[in-house]
Amino acid sequence: MFVIKIVPCGTNQILKSRKGFTLVESLISILLIALMAITSEGLIAYFAKCTKQDLTSDCLLQAASSGIEAKRANPAVTSIEVTCGGQTVHVSMTGNPPSIPPAMGTGTSACADVVSTSTLGSRKMEMSDKICNFPEG
Repeated sequence: MFVIKIVPCGTNQILKSRKGFTLVESLISILLIALMAITSEGLIAYFAKCTKQDLTSDCLLQAASSGIEAKRANPAVTSIEVTCGGQTVHVSMTGNPPSIPPAMGTGTSACADVVSTSTLGSRKMEMSDKICNFPEG
C-alpha cells in the first residue's frame, strides 16, 4: 500500500512569513504614527489661528456697521463700545450729518460722509457711508 502525502504549493513560504514583527519594524511604525500626530497638531493649530482671525475680522466689521447706524440714529454720537465674542471693540465715528433736514432750495446738502473706525487691539477696520436727512413733503 502506498501513502501519498499531498502538500499544497507554497506552504513552506507561508510558514516562514509568520515570524511576526521585528523590533525595527515596530520602531518604524511608531515613528510614522508620531510624525502623523505632529503634522495633525500643526494643522489644527494653523486652522485655529485662521478661525480666530476670521472671528476678529467679523467683530470689527459688525462694530463698524453698528457705528454707522449709531451715527444715523443720533448725529451727536462720536464713539461707542461694542461687545463681540466676549471682547470689547471701540468704535469712533467722524462726519456730521445734518440733524434736521435743510430747507428746500437752500442749496445745502442733506447728506454727509460718515466714517466709522472699529479697533480691537492692534487691528482696525474702517467703513464709510453717506447719511442723509431729507426733508419730508
